[in-house]
Amino acid sequence: MTDVVRSHAQPRSRRMDRLEFRLLMLLSFPIFLVVACVSRLTRDRSAEVGARSEGSVFAEARAAAASAIPFAFMG
Repeated sequence: MTDVVRSHAQPRSRRMDRLEFRLLMLLSFPIFLVVACVSRLTRDRSAEVGARSEGSVFAEARAAAASAIPFAFMG
């Protein structure tokens, strides 16, 4: 009987984790977008003459949010 209860609890837990991840992404993405924009505007371009072209500001903000959010699920 315990196995049946656990098998039903796990998908709900995963569903809730996915929902929380999406909610955190929705809330944190605008913050990281502002940070990426400010970073691009204040960066010294003369020091990066030989540097490769960067991706979009949206991709940079999404990558930053996606790398920071998993820390909310640790512990």
